[in-house]
Amino acid sequence: MRRVEYLDSVRGLAAFSVMIYHFIGWRWGETLGYKLGSMVFNGSDAVSLFFVLSGLVLSWKYFHPDESVKIDGAHFRQYVLNRVVRLYVPFLAALGLYYLYNHRADDLGLLVRQFVTNETHWVEEALLIRGKHDLYLPAWTLEVEMVVSLLVPFLALLLRNSRVMFVSLLLVILATGAFSWAVLHFGLGMLLTYYFRNIEQYDIKKARWYPYRYGIYLLIFALYSIRHITRIYPLGDIQNYWLGLFRLDLFHFTGLAAGAILALVINQPLLQRWLTIRPLLFLGRISYSLYLLHWLFVIFVMDRWDYLASLIGGERRVYWVLLAFVVVGTLIASTIFNILVERPAIRLGKKVADRFAPKPAYQKAV
Repeated sequence: MRRVEYLDSVRGLAAFSVMIYHFIGWRWGETLGYKLGSMVFNGSDAVSLFFVLSGLVLSWKYFHPDESVKIDGAHFRQYVLNRVVRLYVPFLAALGLYYLYNHRADDLGLLVRQFVTNETHWVEEALLIRGKHDLYLPAWTLEVEMVVSLLVPFLALLLRNSRVMFVSLLLVILATGAFSWAVLHFGLGMLLTYYFRNIEQYDIKKARWYPYRYGIYLLIFALYSIRHITRIYPLGDIQNYWLGLFRLDLFHFTGLAAGAILALVINQPLLQRWLTIRPLLFLGRISYSLYLLHWLFVIFVMDRWDYLASLIGGERRVYWVLLAFVVVGTLIASTIFNILVERPAIRLGKKVADRFAPKPAYQKAV
């Protein structure tokens, strides 16, 4: 299966923006500087980008090169086993680190008793259910990712058979608010996969909208940043009424913007060349580990901010020194975690899937 490397870099940049966003948002979340800066390091809406990108990548094998993967019960079992192990093993390892950090003041006996008896309800958090994410707050996105990604084979089967039915389903979900809003994001990503060749070959210079491209790009940026724009200029009662009436969340708008951003990247070879430089490819390779571990470094610094500030001195100096610590520390830890945990989990997922489910059958292209 062809690997589109520049999309890995997009995921890496999104994960990096989440790290910066969480750092600056901890203490300066109500400042104008933070709200403006978040339009660049938009970690809150990188979630939309993650989900659209997941829909694209996970559905790739169902449409390229020749829709040869047979989607049946055997394939679904293999897909689920591979997916669950791939996501869960690194998550559980990271959650163990957060558990130890949050209970670092407990003596060993108390720590063991609380763990065994589940007094802190860590089991619920480990299972990624019921929205309980006390140890690792950003895990809510993994809960959504895990659940919705399991629908991809079904959605791919529908899209293969009827584009009209597929789009109609997405519109019904949008209109009724049924299921998770992330289904729409995954669906957008799958449409990008379905039309990938067309998007690649599309000549935007011949398009009627080309003379207005900068205005369109600005609109996409505004949609992607709408959450932070509304923090500066809050929506009024009328706008909130209509959004509520149609059950629209700002994530719906950022999802559309994320889809447009990815379509632009797919279409532009110059952007792809920039995205395939080694540092960005490396960032993409460790992106999941980075996402799992960055929170540990952020909370470590924020828990000790006043003490560290007294040692470093100077408000501006403290900011940049501790930001550098979070960035460098996270990158180093994520690299180690990727080698020791994430990569073995990927291999384990494939091995478990092959062991407990037949390999997927392939059908010749018609």
